[in-house]
Amino acid sequence: MENKLIIKGAKIHNLKNVDLEMPKNEIVVFTGVSGSGKSSLAFDTIFAEGQHRYIESLSPYIRQFLGGMERPEIDEIQGLSPAIAIDQKALSHNPRSTVGTLTEIYDYLRLLFARLGYIYCPLCGSKIEKLSLEEMADIVIEKAKELKEKNVTILAPVVIGRKGEYDKLFYDFLGLGYSEARIDNKLESFTERLALSRYKAHTIEIVIDRIMTGEESRLFEAIENAITYSKGLVIAVFNEGKKDQKELILSSKWSCPKDNFSFPEVEPRLFSFNSPYGACPACSGLGKSDFFSEETCPTCQGKRLRPEALSVKIKGKNIYELTALPIG
Repeated sequence: MENKLIIKGAKIHNLKNVDLEMPKNEIVVFTGVSGSGKSSLAFDTIFAEGQHRYIESLSPYIRQFLGGMERPEIDEIQGLSPAIAIDQKALSHNPRSTVGTLTEIYDYLRLLFARLGYIYCPLCGSKIEKLSLEEMADIVIEKAKELKEKNVTILAPVVIGRKGEYDKLFYDFLGLGYSEARIDNKLESFTERLALSRYKAHTIEIVIDRIMTGEESRLFEAIENAITYSKGLVIAVFNEGKKDQKELILSSKWSCPKDNFSFPEVEPRLFSFNSPYGACPACSGLGKSDFFSEETCPTCQGKRLRPEALSVKIKGKNIYELTALPIG
């Protein structure tokens, strides 16, 4: 039974008390003339029962928001695994589309990698772990010594690549005692009227403090505040405003201790080649040198994604390697 799906007494639509056994973990094809019950068996019986069982496993509180779902008219189903249905629909010809995006399976994979993937440094290949407040401060101090720079500016990235005007955000931070932010790589003051385009994506990094690295207690406080406001991210800027300006992105979530490489956010959009957050910056997620070219992008080698996305793995494979596997 473990390797079989057993259906007894299916009576949906054109199915007349159908009994069926089929192997699991193999490709099974339903064929027949129009109206013979192929969709009734696949969608209205197998998938519907899978959805019903899933909803029944949720708490009564959650179920009240989902509404009732009738069980398919069937005597028994044994060996049913969690089910995903891919509906038939008209498809448009788009060079960005893949089998995964057209069937929407890729959306589930993006969520899977964002929640369960292991993160590796794209520079040295080491597994990336979370940084504590003390580790962040030590890294900033060591980097300052390396650069022979005594001053550091601590920024809190509170908005990363999102649309909006953010008037209330500026007002709130002004009330907290902060008066400057780096907005789209330009230093701006809250004391002046800031008119951001509502329809343009912005990155806003609040200037938390400018500190001498010898002031360790103040450095700790600035980093702690940045972590609080940005939900885990800190940017340390050395030689601010100069040609040799250097930056460190530190994360209380994921950061490589060997070369200080940090992931700003690991979320589903990181794995989307249709999003500027996840797409290869050289080809904008096309995988080709340009829209009309068949030449593979030399930066991503046709993988469409930025290095950070390709450095998140499940069982040793990144999302590109997984989707490139043959079926069966």
